[in-house]
Amino acid sequence: MVSMTTKTPLIIPQWQAPKGVFAYCTTRLGGVSDSPFDSLNVGNHVGDESVRVRENRSRLPFASHIHWLNQTHSCDVIALPSDQYDGDASVSRDRQSFCAVMTADCVPVLLCDNDATVVAAVHAGWKGLANGIIARTIAAMAIDAECLHAWIGPAISGPCYEVDIGMAAKFTEFPDAVLAHTHAEKCYLDLPLIAKQQCEQAGIRQVTSSHLCTYQQSSLFFSHRRACHEGISGTGRIVSVIGLSDADYSSL
Repeated sequence: MVSMTTKTPLIIPQWQAPKGVFAYCTTRLGGVSDSPFDSLNVGNHVGDESVRVRENRSRLPFASHIHWLNQTHSCDVIALPSDQYDGDASVSRDRQSFCAVMTADCVPVLLCDNDATVVAAVHAGWKGLANGIIARTIAAMAIDAECLHAWIGPAISGPCYEVDIGMAAKFTEFPDAVLAHTHAEKCYLDLPLIAKQQCEQAGIRQVTSSHLCTYQQSSLFFSHRRACHEGISGTGRIVSVIGLSDADYSSL
């Protein structure tokens, strides 16, 4: 669901998260950045003007609670609150510390437990998925995976993500995610499906996929791969956020 009730349109996950968990994902709409970062770019590392990025970030719900990561396609998981920022996932039991991951094709995964005691956000690109970042994050949550919910946010869809067969070979455990290609040395890789199946493999029973494609839905999302195909030198980032709060979405 896209909430248009505020000046900053948000995607509200349609999942069975308990009361006490507040989660959302931004689109590219509702900000102040100029092309090619138009308009709600929240990435301060992509070449956008820092003053515009700060304004865009300030428009987000619970802006002062968000712990922004310096993402490097690692498997590092940060327990919040923390003064550490280099990582690609975070876990929080603190109501003043919201987890967040920025993406522009990679898969954002949001996690919470049945009792609203712990939340997490994962930046799952192909490197993170190949190296087990979802499982590492679940382990850091220190709770039975059967008690967790997962939401797979907007990401590049399988039919749009062409890769070399060498990369696809890293995911032979997930054959349904490797899609045929007319070129012998190429195939298509379904990263959101791999993320979903890794969550299920870890023991999570409640996994909800957004089925939103960053590449195809250009009016809503930034896409690094689409920008490359169009000869554009840069693109923005959306952010997926989750925290512990009793706030009502209707107040947005």
